Amino acid sequence: MRSVIIGGGVGGCAMAAALRGSAVGREVAILERRAVGAAGGMGFILMPNGVDALERIAPEIAWRSSGRTIDRVALRAACGRELSSHAIDPALCVSRERFLGLLRQAAGGARFIEGATVTGLTHRAEAGAGERGSGDGFDLAADTFASVTYTGDRGVEQLGGDAFFGCDGAASRTRALVFPEAQLAEVVVKEIVSVAHAPALAKRLGSTFHKFHDEEGGLAVGVLAESDERVVWFTQFDSRRWPGVAATAAGMAGFVAERLAGWSDEVAEACAATDFGRSHLWPTRDLPPMASLARGNLALVGDAAHACLPFTSQGANGALADAALLQELLAEVRDPRALRTALERYSAVRRPHHRRMFMEGRRLREAFLAPMRHGAPVVPLVD
Repeated sequence: MRSVIIGGGVGGCAMAAALRGSAVGREVAILERRAVGAAGGMGFILMPNGVDALERIAPEIAWRSSGRTIDRVALRAACGRELSSHAIDPALCVSRERFLGLLRQAAGGARFIEGATVTGLTHRAEAGAGERGSGDGFDLAADTFASVTYTGDRGVEQLGGDAFFGCDGAASRTRALVFPEAQLAEVVVKEIVSVAHAPALAKRLGSTFHKFHDEEGGLAVGVLAESDERVVWFTQFDSRRWPGVAATAAGMAGFVAERLAGWSDEVAEACAATDFGRSHLWPTRDLPPMASLARGNLALVGDAAHACLPFTSQGANGALADAALLQELLAEVRDPRALRTALERYSAVRRPHHRRMFMEGRRLREAFLAPMRHGAPVVPLVD
């Protein structure tokens, strides 16, 4: 069987790795819109559920040594005063470049088609390859997809397949084509995500994720070491209070300099060591829970299925957990009917978790937006 994976990020590479050795993964093609090395996030926090999923998907890779261990969260005021400190189950902070490189390695023999923008999906009936079920309401022709249409270096092309996986992120084109009723919520919080070369700061941070909060709410900074030399840090802000932040180096640097003046030494040091030309302004959005994550022989994976707010740290981790479950469910699939049943089971199992992450993200966002006098900040991680 041929599987077509739309999206070559965390979810797409994890799916390719999960399909290894199965009939569904006998031939795998990955359509990726962005070129290798394109700008994106600075790093990932791999929570225990994400690490566990990775070890099931690709046990040959030493995932636990791929990044910096994070085993404590310190919640602090803007001035640096510690409000609370919490031990957590060990997580990992990994660089985006290194992590995606390892996932591509785990994807094995998958064929990557770079610079491919998906424009359509064709049902089997439309393709003229009709095949009927046996009177149980299952119409193989009408209920399955036959090919995906995309534009690339050679113009418009089609790629046929037996199984399709939409792993193309929160703004998923696959989801828009198959589930047009599913719409992302409005942007309330934005993040400026940056990386700083700051060995001395990385040493002081150690294995603790430090998060600094403005007393009036709606503004916070997270700082954590990604290696012995690099620090990943982000500024979260209420975009309704500060709507005019430009996604340019000057715009981001100016906002940070103005809003974070007088904050803790750690924040000042991270800011001073940052090239904002490499920073990324992220308008965070979540996806209200969907009625189904699968249709026929197609399933949505990761943010395409359940985009959640960054307060949960479950974006990449949720994609890895999706892929690990699909690995289990697809291991013995040999025919279209069994494939459809497996994808329906995947949807039924994962949807309750996705609903919980949606609700947790909304709860954490409300706590973030509220002034500290209404309650102490909460740990911004969910497993």
